[in-house]
Amino acid sequence: MVVGITLLGGACSAPPPLQRPPSAAPRPAPGCSATATPPTELRPIAGRRANLTVPAGYTPTRNYPLLVSLHPFTLPPEIWEAYSSLAAAAAARGYVVVTPLGSDPGPRWSVPGGLPGGPDDVAFIDALLNDAANRLCIDRDRVFAAGFSAGAAMAQALGCEIPDRFRATASSGGANLTDLCPDSDPVSSLTLHGTLDPIAPPAGSFVIFAPPLGLRIEDVVTTNAARAGCTMPATRRLTPTVESDLYDKCESGKVIEYRRMVGAGHTWAGSPGLLDGILGGTDQSFRANDAILDFFRSAP
Repeated sequence: MVVGITLLGGACSAPPPLQRPPSAAPRPAPGCSATATPPTELRPIAGRRANLTVPAGYTPTRNYPLLVSLHPFTLPPEIWEAYSSLAAAAAARGYVVVTPLGSDPGPRWSVPGGLPGGPDDVAFIDALLNDAANRLCIDRDRVFAAGFSAGAAMAQALGCEIPDRFRATASSGGANLTDLCPDSDPVSSLTLHGTLDPIAPPAGSFVIFAPPLGLRIEDVVTTNAARAGCTMPATRRLTPTVESDLYDKCESGKVIEYRRMVGAGHTWAGSPGLLDGILGGTDQSFRANDAILDFFRSAP
């Protein structure tokens, strides 16, 4: 839900990884069967496709985590993946990845508070999750969503609208392009945002393709934290250009983190800086893919 140019979206010692509590036995999906044949794609829903990426050596008797990868405004799944490599990075770590196509005109995502009259994209993603679980061996307790720009808004919206389906979400450069949801059940969330983002400014502004008024990114983070029963965050410097506010002592047991990319624009960290001159610089001190997948791995 941002303009079509959203293609673009010496580290310090990293803090110790978050500690994971003992996990319960995974809930296998109907697609877990020794005789199941993995599909090459998911079924089109309402005429819209979703690309499917499975790990090398996929076997239908093992429970796999699932990631929904959400593209920015105007970029179809193939170009989004060429820019971010998110599906490839996740599949290399053993994820099944679903990369759906947004709706026309765009492709775009319909989020709470966005343009009126659009399709119910929350229901669309929900149906894709059901199709994936019916046809692949998915651990339904390890389902995640991540996106950039308009896709970031959609990831945030999914955590608001169907929080019971997701263990954690991650949003880069657009978590503030949808409504707040203070009364929703909590979901662990990672928010990445450039301090010089000209498309989704962290202080909030009107974006013509993405009403309502762009929210302050801090309001999104603190609302997510309040939903999770968190108090004050611990602030740490992760790299020379990245500062983290980490809420990891929350009543709900969830984890909320906000990473400010100082000097970065509307870009995906660690990606090729193809349009840095237009959308601001790309933070190269870390990779968004690694940060997101590490966060998901540690999500309680």
